[in-house]
Amino acid sequence: MAIKALISGTLLFLSSVITTAAFAAADYKTDGFSFVSDGNVLDGIISRPVAGDAASILILVHSYGPTNVVAGDRHKDIRSRFAAKGISVVVWDKPGCGNSEGAFDINQPIESSAIEIVEAVAALKASGEPGSEQIGLIGFSRGGWIAPVAISKRPDISFWISVSGTDTFENWGYLLRSNMALEGYSPSDVNIVYNEWINGNLIFNEGGSYQQYVSATKNFRRNAFVQKITGQTYVEHTPGTPEYATAREEYVAAQLDHRSKGISYDDETGLPIVVRDFDKVLSAISGPVLAIFGDNDKHVNWRTTKALYERTLGARTPSNLTVKVFEGADHSLRMGKTGGFFEPHSREYWDIPYADGYYETMIEFVCANSFCAPSR
Repeated sequence: MAIKALISGTLLFLSSVITTAAFAAADYKTDGFSFVSDGNVLDGIISRPVAGDAASILILVHSYGPTNVVAGDRHKDIRSRFAAKGISVVVWDKPGCGNSEGAFDINQPIESSAIEIVEAVAALKASGEPGSEQIGLIGFSRGGWIAPVAISKRPDISFWISVSGTDTFENWGYLLRSNMALEGYSPSDVNIVYNEWINGNLIFNEGGSYQQYVSATKNFRRNAFVQKITGQTYVEHTPGTPEYATAREEYVAAQLDHRSKGISYDDETGLPIVVRDFDKVLSAISGPVLAIFGDNDKHVNWRTTKALYERTLGARTPSNLTVKVFEGADHSLRMGKTGGFFEPHSREYWDIPYADGYYETMIEFVCANSFCAPSR
């Protein structure tokens, strides 16, 4: 089993919140939108209201995984609904995806993704794009880290919608525990596997040897669900064999690469910290924020994220935070049966409706905060 698949510094396995409903082209007009970030031309689209100039602009912040925005004509439902309220919508393909230049990195650093947002905002303002005086972000899942980091770099970003957002820590451990329970594992078995994952991370990060790591993670690596979700097969190499030596070399190389990124771990929980001082980053946001969660989310620990938002964003007087939790909704805000990791892998899943009021909540939020065009 490859070490990199098990050491989850940023391996989130989060399902992408991809919207697919069809709307008439007359609801909005779409043109190309491109800008330069980190020396790469990123290719995207901007969908504008049909009638009149936009009152504001909404940038879509991607979740985990590759994108196919331009060629796939994605996010039609959001583009249509917001354009109908006088809001332009901007989205682009990640580096190395579609016609965007650069190399795709499935574990692209949060800082790098945030800089893309900053560069896009600068390009929109420099061009005098209608609505660029009020630019907001909608971030899905992993976007819950990217959006606030971008806002910390561009405090003039006017608003933020967080959908199935993330807390300070990597959420793979929550995904592991929640989905093992769905698969029928006992609480004791879940605890054994989870604790070995935590211990393995700490050994790996603190410079522990390959032998220490292997000895500490046997149950984790042997677990059938772990192998299923990582797509890896457990192999126990015998010390002294060429295979063992190769595996050890791979471990050391991955360890050096991992430690060079300066990833730190929480002393209390042992969880990897994705954004340092995340509470301070959130507390500094002054614009209005809408946080949407589904209470059947088995990917991201929405309860800890909600609590984090409430003690940071919600601490202001008056509060700039609005929270909406949809009962029975999953990570993608669809009314799935289990909320589990593997449920979205079926074609039938994407015909399941979103939670009732999901889009209406977003539209009500932006219009209540004066980001919609008058009388729309």
